[in-house]
Amino acid sequence: MDRAEHISIEPAISLAADELEQCDFSFDIAWELNAPYQDLLDLRALPARRKNYGFDPAGWADEASGKTALFRATAGGRFAGFVAVAERWNGMAEIAELAVDREHRRLGIGQFLLAAAEAWARHHGFGFMRLETQANNVAACSTYARAGFTLGGHDRFLYAGGENAGEVALFWYKDLRDGQTARSRTVDPASVRPVR
Repeated sequence: MDRAEHISIEPAISLAADELEQCDFSFDIAWELNAPYQDLLDLRALPARRKNYGFDPAGWADEASGKTALFRATAGGRFAGFVAVAERWNGMAEIAELAVDREHRRLGIGQFLLAAAEAWARHHGFGFMRLETQANNVAACSTYARAGFTLGGHDRFLYAGGENAGEVALFWYKDLRDGQTARSRTVDPASVRPVR
């Protein structure tokens, strides 16, 4: 894809199943952050594998306890990714899902989607944003750190009973109370219209 192609982030009510099926949201795992997970360059090698979280476009909003938003990204007119954000029980805006199609990575789309979610959260008066990822998703951790998120904690046992046993959950937070915008690319809150 040409890096000069137009990238657009727009609010959405839902995502078309055929668009989701045409995308490859998987990511490669070859490294894991070492405890205490603060240094993004302190890594250990893992056996290489590919992972896909999967996404239920109909079900994510059902888990929310309040406001929700969905933003879709297009690049050159093609669907390229999305972010789903929701109010959670603790009054924070949570990034429930963030995915960029493998073909459209390294174009800044993840940063644009995070900025749209942040603009939405600020518009709705949230003081914090949060998200969860794993210590073996190093690229995502780097993206969140560049967007101004701070690692708030980890859980070595969150996935112990499932197919991801042995993975470490990392919880990232962004304080929105200070009035600062994301360190990298930002979205003008006035350009993000609520989905009705």
